[in-house]
This record gives sequence, C-alpha cells and structure tokens, in this order.
Amino acid sequence: MAGRGFLLGVAFGCVLGVYIAPHLGHPPAGRGDISGTILPQVNIAQAVPEKGMWPTNDQAKAQLFDLSKWDLKKHGIGSKVSVNRCIRISQGEMSCELMARLTWIEGETQIEAFFQAKPDGWKMVAAKNR
Repeated sequence: MAGRGFLLGVAFGCVLGVYIAPHLGHPPAGRGDISGTILPQVNIAQAVPEKGMWPTNDQAKAQLFDLSKWDLKKHGIGSKVSVNRCIRISQGEMSCELMARLTWIEGETQIEAFFQAKPDGWKMVAAKNR
C-alpha cells in the first residue's frame, strides 16, 4: 500500500499540474515584457512620460539640494544632477532616476527621487541613493 506522504505528494502534484498547464503554451515573460505577469495591467505609454514632462536637470538639482538641506550657492556651482528616466506613478506623481556628480563626493551617485506636481513645477518629496 502507498503511504500517506506518497498520496499527498501525488495530490499536490495533480493540483499544481492543473494550475500550471494553462500557462505552458505562453512564452515566458522576459525582461521588459510584463504582459505575462500577474502585475496590474498598466498602459505603458501613459506610465513613461515624454522627456518634456520630466523635471529638468536644473529643477532636480535645486530640489535635491533643498530636500537635503545643502547650500546650493556654496556647493552647487561644481555639482551636476541629470534626470536619466522617469515613470509616472499617478497623474500628479512621478518617480525618476537621477545621476548626481557632487563636488564633495568623488564619482557619480545614482539617486531615486519621487516628485509631486505643483503649480510652479515639480517638487521632490523623497530621495534615496542607490
């Protein structure tokens, strides 16, 4: 007679097979292809705004210095911040990847920043270096 563990394994295998079988005919989700995943379906064309809709490099630099409470007049002259790419979170919110070359830090620093739309432009509300 088959043991209880064996029968439980066969039952689990059957349930798993029934669950996986419908997905076997679909190509696997590759890098950048989220159509086959269980993530919420997002209209990619709306999620990635045009570059003209992003905060400018100067806005990002000023916002980063303001958020971090750094003196823009003292340390900002040789510093450079560039916005590499952004993705829209909602109508008035955007997450961006920044590259910063700050005068008091050797090399470049990659920063993730979260912006909210304000009447006078974009306001950085959070930032984290990577």
